[in-house]
Amino acid sequence: MKKRIIVSTVIVVFALLTIVSYFMFQWLNDNQDIEDVIKQEFRSLGQYVENVYAIEYPDDDRALIFYSWSHPDFSNFGVMELEKTWRGWQFVEAISNRMERKNAWLKGVYAEIGDHAILRGPTWANVDKIEIITDDGREYIPDIGKSEWHMWYLILEDEPFEEATFILYDSDGEVLWEEVLQFDLNLLE
Repeated sequence: MKKRIIVSTVIVVFALLTIVSYFMFQWLNDNQDIEDVIKQEFRSLGQYVENVYAIEYPDDDRALIFYSWSHPDFSNFGVMELEKTWRGWQFVEAISNRMERKNAWLKGVYAEIGDHAILRGPTWANVDKIEIITDDGREYIPDIGKSEWHMWYLILEDEPFEEATFILYDSDGEVLWEEVLQFDLNLLE
């Protein structure tokens, strides 16, 4: 009888420790600082990038981190996708692009990461707003992230487009520049 009580006590204590450990782990996981995870992931990828210009959360368990870095003649920019799992934020994939820094008001590229189609690129510092109008009449206002460079980005919710008119505005609402950009949607096939 005494042996049965000892075994039952050990089982109950083990079960309680398991339950408490699980909830502590969940609490730590829920309170994990995304910025620390981002820095850790950059280091693990061998990139020492500190110019994160935007973090977007397409849903509760996914984060898209937009970042840039530069060399004298090029703009480099990328997107990293993190997914929240039972182990915390985990790296899923990353893409990056390099563009020459010629005197252009605006540049842009198309990319796909995970389930997301993204248009993004650098623009001039005095651009406060960008309006995109496609040939079929769709209109978008991309976000502009400010980091080392001004970087615009648009996470598409519908079908990507190969060509659109971009209108750049200053902080007073005056048009600075209007340009048609083309995107190669076949690069990733």
